[in-house]
Amino acid sequence: MATMEAKNVEFQKYQIHKLVFQRQEKAEILVADKGENLEVSSMIKTTPDNKNARVELTTVYHGKREELYLELWGYFTLTTKLERNEITDYLGLNGVALLLPYARSIISMVSVLDGKDALLMPTVDVLGLLKSTETFENNQKT
Repeated sequence: MATMEAKNVEFQKYQIHKLVFQRQEKAEILVADKGENLEVSSMIKTTPDNKNARVELTTVYHGKREELYLELWGYFTLTTKLERNEITDYLGLNGVALLLPYARSIISMVSVLDGKDALLMPTVDVLGLLKSTETFENNQKT
């Protein structure tokens, strides 16, 4: 069990909630110039008493010949009383940053089991990702 910040949040575990990997055969590729695309998003859910939280990290990769969809859930215990917007901001940044290396490893492992070429997830700017969401920006203004 890793501690993100001893006074606020403790990381308990992660689980793969959903994993889908598809590879297209060469004959089935209709668009020759189909590029690679990575989408990362997250959602934070808390228990009614705000003592536990779950970060749901969704990663979607569209490659030239493959597609991968991963939902990775991270479970956290909140050891300090925090307001809802504090939980969202803190876990939105730190929880997602903590889960991304697990997602990167899972994507590489699954893809290399299918062949010699592993999919390598690029580095993700978590703060930039969060700033693009309206909720994070509204919470920063208060």
